[in-house]
Amino acid sequence: MDNFALVQPPRRRYSIAMDLAAQPKQRNAPRTKACILKAAQTAFARGGYSQTGIRDIADMIGVSSTILLRYFGTKAGLFEAALLDLMDIEKMIPKDRAQFGRQIADLLLHPALNISPHAMITLATGDAEAREIAVRALRERALTPLAEWLGPPNAEARALQVISLCTGFVLYTYQLTVIPDRDGADPKMVEWLVNSLQAVADA
Repeated sequence: MDNFALVQPPRRRYSIAMDLAAQPKQRNAPRTKACILKAAQTAFARGGYSQTGIRDIADMIGVSSTILLRYFGTKAGLFEAALLDLMDIEKMIPKDRAQFGRQIADLLLHPALNISPHAMITLATGDAEAREIAVRALRERALTPLAEWLGPPNAEARALQVISLCTGFVLYTYQLTVIPDRDGADPKMVEWLVNSLQAVADA
């Protein structure tokens, strides 16, 4: 098990609590919601849905649990809002179909890649409520728009293939250190990903 450890997303250098502390006493609702979402994304990506409480997230930004519930209703509502806020498949779909595999791989290898949505979805599988939310979010924000872009034949099945390839690549490259001494992604694995993605796009 020592070589199969979950790597948590790196801690952000800035303090989310400072964002709120800098606000005037008359709270700015959009900014407060944005700070709550950032904190929730960090917390759910590190600890998972089951192990993260509303109070944990509230403490991260120095507000009461009541404020979080006022904006998002429930813990499940906050989890769904935090996950949907991170998912934007439109930004990942390139204009040039012939470069689909290469461009997606480049995005997944970019130093600024935010792996929080992948971590949130992976850790959601252990909780029935969170798993249902994750499945709904994946279908709404990833599977359906990607299938529409790919087009026939078997658009939905091919979209699921793309999602599975990308999720597996991120999981074993950034989250699970199966090969602990490897620095970055194996070039051969990257080429496999590029070719596999392109084959799905070309149908």
